[in-house]
Amino acid sequence: MCSQTWLSYGLELPIIRRFWRENFQKRPQMKPEHVLPDLHIILSAIEHGAGISLLPTYMLANSLRENKVKIICEPYKVTNDLYFAYKIKNSAMPKLRMMIEALKGYM
Repeated sequence: MCSQTWLSYGLELPIIRRFWRENFQKRPQMKPEHVLPDLHIILSAIEHGAGISLLPTYMLANSLRENKVKIICEPYKVTNDLYFAYKIKNSAMPKLRMMIEALKGYM
């Protein structure tokens, strides 16, 4: 994988570095071919064959459905923990409860 043309969000490989460390327990050794500071532009570049990268799965639905991209390392994943903070006195508010339930649906 290191010999591939990598597209990154930053020179320090912020997204790629985290993935690499969590799955391979070391820092990635590659250098990005292109630094594109917008995930949507990275996705577009991948769709046009400019290289490979790591992107959040929620961004890929349309591109996968239209066969514009392919997931090559599906068993390897990185997850994020979301914390929802609110004042305890507001815990019974209907809109707050609705938001909490909606977020639980994504996990």
